Amino acid sequence: MKKDIHPQYKALTIDIKGRKYHTMSTYPAETLIMDIDYTTHPAWTGKGFTAANESNTAVSSFNKKFAGLNFGIK
Repeated sequence: MKKDIHPQYKALTIDIKGRKYHTMSTYPAETLIMDIDYTTHPAWTGKGFTAANESNTAVSSFNKKFAGLNFGIK
């Protein structure tokens, strides 16, 4: 490997609503403050996903049309 072309790999503290996690990263700062909590956000919990789909007529129509399709998932 060439020298001095890679970013410095160092300790990083991630702060999510007061909870602190320690990891290693090339992130330039010493601390990363997250304003979105992954433990409560619908994108990661799945809550709210179904309600949004049911209110969208295009998605509802698609789900009805292809309800029996499993895409190879067992």
